[in-house]
Amino acid sequence: MGGKLIEARFDVVRALNLRGMVAGSLIADYHTVADQMSAEQYVQDVITGKRFDSNLSKQLRKGFQVRGLIPAYTIAESSRGWGVEIVWDNPDYQPQRVVRERVLPRRYTMALKPAHMAQPAYRSV
Repeated sequence: MGGKLIEARFDVVRALNLRGMVAGSLIADYHTVADQMSAEQYVQDVITGKRFDSNLSKQLRKGFQVRGLIPAYTIAESSRGWGVEIVWDNPDYQPQRVVRERVLPRRYTMALKPAHMAQPAYRSV
């Protein structure tokens, strides 16, 4: 589902002829090596492919590039508070083109189970 959300964002950026997109990314697996290396070294290892991060690696594969670290980005212990500034450049950007009409992104649908069919998150004892 995350991939479809990113693709929908890309569609909007292309349709509006924007230069790109800036976002923040959690380095979700940093906690596994935080005692051994800095957040900067961890991110560099993810960029070069030496390490896989369950969040940042996926965003890099979608075409985002890391522009910098963000201290105190989150309260999530998994990243020890660190985040990363990521940027996606629109390959279809045309500086001279002006968009004057309202453009809506592609619509995605999901099939959800009715509440009465969902499994309870707990069991009574």
